Amino acid sequence: MKDTSKYILAIDSSGSSLSVALLENHLIRTEKFLNISNQHSVNLLPALDSMMQEVEKSYDDLSAVAVTVGPGSFTGIRIGVSTANTMAYGLDIPVVGISALEALAFPYRNQMNIILPVFDARGGRLYGAFFRQGKRITADQQFVDRDLPELVEEQFLNRDSAELFFNRDFKDQLQNRDSSKTLKNQDSNQFSLEKQSITILGDGFMMAQTLLAELDLRLTPRESVLTKQDYISASSIGYLAWEILEKNSNLYEKGYIEPVKPNYCVITQAERNLAKKKK
Repeated sequence: MKDTSKYILAIDSSGSSLSVALLENHLIRTEKFLNISNQHSVNLLPALDSMMQEVEKSYDDLSAVAVTVGPGSFTGIRIGVSTANTMAYGLDIPVVGISALEALAFPYRNQMNIILPVFDARGGRLYGAFFRQGKRITADQQFVDRDLPELVEEQFLNRDSAELFFNRDFKDQLQNRDSSKTLKNQDSNQFSLEKQSITILGDGFMMAQTLLAELDLRLTPRESVLTKQDYISASSIGYLAWEILEKNSNLYEKGYIEPVKPNYCVITQAERNLAKKKK
């Protein structure tokens, strides 16, 4: 009998860790994780080969390749993206680019908390984005100096902007929990970020905590050292890619169309100055 399963190979080399996974439809078949900094060019292909051998699958069995496109390490992103593009081109299968920040936030998509994944971009900079319940609230961006607290203060602590965080679906959930309570008649602006817990993930969490401390926000307690939650799991990349491909199943038939491009998320000082003038 012909195997009709869809096999998605997922790759992350955008940070200090390396992760690869193979999904059969939406189920994880196998996954490998290596936290060996700056050795992705040496370890990526052997990790892929050994993983495929363990499950007795050939690269010809693949239906799609997914890869993190950034933000993160410039070198790591290039290694992962070039490997995925080359493989997809050679096999004539789709290649799907996934945000590294979205992949890090993925395991928390069912939580009510605000999720803030952040990567240390060195030189006092951060890459970050806000998510809640699997939905993106802000674009991936680079934060320099006080950019992060200013963004939170201007867009999310402003009563007139609270709707950005608390959409109608969320408010309906709150109302449905107890229709006898006054939630139904309360002003939506009171559901502000000040009343919500923020879960910070990633190797930039300590810097983000320091920057946000001045705003007196409610932060989810966490370990003071990096743990597994601060590293990207390739299975999360695979799940996100699977969802995209399920919504656009014709992509499987189209095969390779075009390469995915890195998203380094870098802005110049001139761009920052221009953005501040527009505020």
